[in-house]
Amino acid sequence: MLEHNTHCEPLMRQNLWETIAYILNNTKGLTSSRICGIVFQGSGCSEDEPSLEWTVNVDPGPKPQANRENNRRTDVRDILYIKLSIQMKPLETIAYILNNTKGLTSSRICGIVFQGSGCSEDEPSLEWTVNVDPGPKPQANRENNRRTDQQISQCYTIIILSILFLQKIDYIYMTGDIVDHAIWNTSIQKNSDVITKVTQKMRTDFPDTPVYPILGNHEPSPLNAYAPHYITDEKVSTKWLYELVADLWSVWLPPDTRETILRGGFYTVLARPGFRIIVLNNNVCYNLNWWLVYNPKDQDGQLQWLADTLLQAENDGENVHILAHIPTGDTECLRTWSREFHKIIDRFENTIRAIFNGHTHNDHFHVYYATNESTRPISMAINGGSVTTFNDLNSNYKTYSVDSATYNILDAETWIFNLTEANINPNVNPTWYKLYSFKDQYGVESLSPIELDKLTHKLAANRSLLEEYSR
Repeated sequence: MLEHNTHCEPLMRQNLWETIAYILNNTKGLTSSRICGIVFQGSGCSEDEPSLEWTVNVDPGPKPQANRENNRRTDVRDILYIKLSIQMKPLETIAYILNNTKGLTSSRICGIVFQGSGCSEDEPSLEWTVNVDPGPKPQANRENNRRTDQQISQCYTIIILSILFLQKIDYIYMTGDIVDHAIWNTSIQKNSDVITKVTQKMRTDFPDTPVYPILGNHEPSPLNAYAPHYITDEKVSTKWLYELVADLWSVWLPPDTRETILRGGFYTVLARPGFRIIVLNNNVCYNLNWWLVYNPKDQDGQLQWLADTLLQAENDGENVHILAHIPTGDTECLRTWSREFHKIIDRFENTIRAIFNGHTHNDHFHVYYATNESTRPISMAINGGSVTTFNDLNSNYKTYSVDSATYNILDAETWIFNLTEANINPNVNPTWYKLYSFKDQYGVESLSPIELDKLTHKLAANRSLLEEYSR
């Protein structure tokens, strides 16, 4: 089902600048090195910034003995993993502009962004003119307006997926960014409508399948902006989003998840005895989240909660899957946050079976190595593609085969449809087909950290295989 907005008229989103103004006016001890360190991630501008250096208390161990049966196959179950995501360019010049613009006023910023929305009448810098020759005009060519084929302009498209599957699906992981790319056209009401419609569609199409959703950086309004839970000013707070998803997701999640969802959009569920799913809202580490300027430390105590939850899972002998929108270790995630996350992953390597990411739109994997043994793989994160086409991409999703005893990932299959063919026949549902099996394509025994480490070395040594992977 497609929804279109053909007007493409920019809407006034005052809450963006209210958010920025609130942060700049209420952040104590704000320095340019903090902003630089957050946006540019260790480019030599944040070494003396104490607010960017913090740590999480992690139980020292000892670790339980590793389960070496990574490739054990008993009862194989299929997991459908759907992700929609986006990338944004960094705000490379914002610090320079704020520090060097003389006579900068909020009315100037508002008038530029919202274009005549009543906020720039008294801003003289926005009023100027260009000398244009007065004419006379030549006679118009009326043929310019002749329409031979009706053209439809779309400001944005919301894609709601409905697919028929042959195999049984045990769980669905939705790894964030179900709100479209029309970032100039965002609002609390619009985003709420999209999130509600997608939730209802998933309930209709998969009435008997548990769904475990997470938040992406496009769900809030303005995008990327996740305020700490103690920010109660309704003009800038993220409370509306947490309350919305706490209600909507309650059809899939138990009542005890509500407390942490309202605190920061994260939760944990015992999906079945011995198998726990932990969902993070690690958009708080995204370097384009303005609230990092306000408080760059472990927002809402989420990483500490993760460490404590994993310790309890270890004590209870549970296997864990972690879902997180932003891939850690990427330059887009705050360096300190990534380091502390890695420390937690290292400590609980024998409890965590897999990590699932979104955000990038690309089909790729990430191998984590031990902090004190840089060549020993300890964990893996895998990213599906994207239902959103984005740049040079076909719509696609992944299904995962999981060992029902260890919850290790045995294989991943990528499914796509021919986008060109679908556009030629827009009134016909596209034909989805399996593009490839990861196990068969790359000759791995499973998607365990050890096997993916071996594949990484193969890719480094085999140029043609690397090009095939990239393609």
